[in-house]
Amino acid sequence: MEPMEYMKTMTSTTITVSETTRRELLRVAAILQSKRGEKVDYDAAIEYLLKKSRRNPELLRRAMVGAGVSVEELRRVMREGRTEDRKHEEYLESRYLI
Repeated sequence: MEPMEYMKTMTSTTITVSETTRRELLRVAAILQSKRGEKVDYDAAIEYLLKKSRRNPELLRRAMVGAGVSVEELRRVMREGRTEDRKHEEYLESRYLI
């Protein structure tokens, strides 16, 4: 197989996170980068955290409870974020895809 066949296709999106979450994600990425000895981006850090949460669901539950946000509020914010993402994607598509 050609080397290019091994590369995964990645689409990108914008997500909204608090400044505290961004700093924590950067900290996780820095730790991973130090352990792996190679550059680690936010995607790799999130992927690592997701895999870790599957192994230990209690960590994910504690992270959600610690936010102090009700489930209803979290759903509302997520819906608003998705709507903003769609609008932004539509704007980019209309601007760059003729």
